[in-house]
Amino acid sequence: MTDDARRRGADALVMVGGAVLVASAFVHWVSRGSGSGLRGHALVDALIADERRLPGLSATRLTILWYFVPAIGASSWVATGLWGAGSRAARIIAVLSAVFATAALLTFGWLVGFRDLGVGAWLAMAGAAAIVTGSWLVAPSRAPTRPGDRPSVRMTDRGR
Repeated sequence: MTDDARRRGADALVMVGGAVLVASAFVHWVSRGSGSGLRGHALVDALIADERRLPGLSATRLTILWYFVPAIGASSWVATGLWGAGSRAARIIAVLSAVFATAALLTFGWLVGFRDLGVGAWLAMAGAAAIVTGSWLVAPSRAPTRPGDRPSVRMTDRGR
């Protein structure tokens, strides 16, 4: 497989992962019980009104966490479009997408029970996994591959 094919595959995987993260905002995060027909701020309000609490996590923090999931998906599109899936920015966003999606899944799972989680939470995890896979595993590394691509000897010991 050539580097060009890997780059295109990685870009496509990150773009699809970002789309899945954005799409997770439009599907149900809770399948049964309180808040099952709601999304976003209304979902958080319903969970908090139902006396469900997680120590140290206010309604505002929970809402912000939920909104970070689609926002990080959209930011993966920007980073991939500007610099490619193997760039430092895309890889940082990949790590953040995994952190936010995992935190959201665990938080909502704690609040409503993991059996009552809807499709949205699992879509967020799948999107984050696609972004991480595309940025870290599929994208070609930035390491020099030809002798002419390496810095000269004089440049490597500069500043010592």
